Amino acid sequence: MRVVDFLKFYLVLITLLFLGMSFFSFSTEQKVLLFLITSLVSPSLFKEFLKLRGVRRGDLVLVSYSHKNELGTLLQKELGRALTSGKVGDVIEVELVGRLAKGEVRSVGGFIFPPEVSLLYYEEMPTTRRREL
Repeated sequence: MRVVDFLKFYLVLITLLFLGMSFFSFSTEQKVLLFLITSLVSPSLFKEFLKLRGVRRGDLVLVSYSHKNELGTLLQKELGRALTSGKVGDVIEVELVGRLAKGEVRSVGGFIFPPEVSLLYYEEMPTTRRREL
C-alpha cells in the first residue's frame, strides 16, 4: 500500500522537476544530473512527508500489544484501522477486530509497513458505533 503512495509522490516530484526545468535553460548533462539527484533524494523526502502527514482517519495501522499467557509475555501485532488522525506521540482511536481501542502512535511506517500504534487500552465496540464505520 505504501509503495503505491511512494510512486504517486515520486511522479508528482518528477512532474514538478520537469515543470521547473521548462522555465530555465539547462544542458542535457545538467538535466540528467538533476533527474538522478531527484531520484536518489526522493525516498528521504517521502519519509519526511510521512512524518508531516502522520496517521489519517481510515489508514491501516499495525497495533502492537503485549499478551500474558502461561508461557510468559508475548508481543502481538495486528492490523487495525485508525478512527482519528494523529502524529507520532499522539493518542488515537483504532478499530481492532470489533473492538474500539486507544493507542499511541509510535512510528509513521515506511515504504512497506503501515504506521505502528502501541495499544493503551480497548473496549468492546457498541453495535450502533459499528454501523457508522
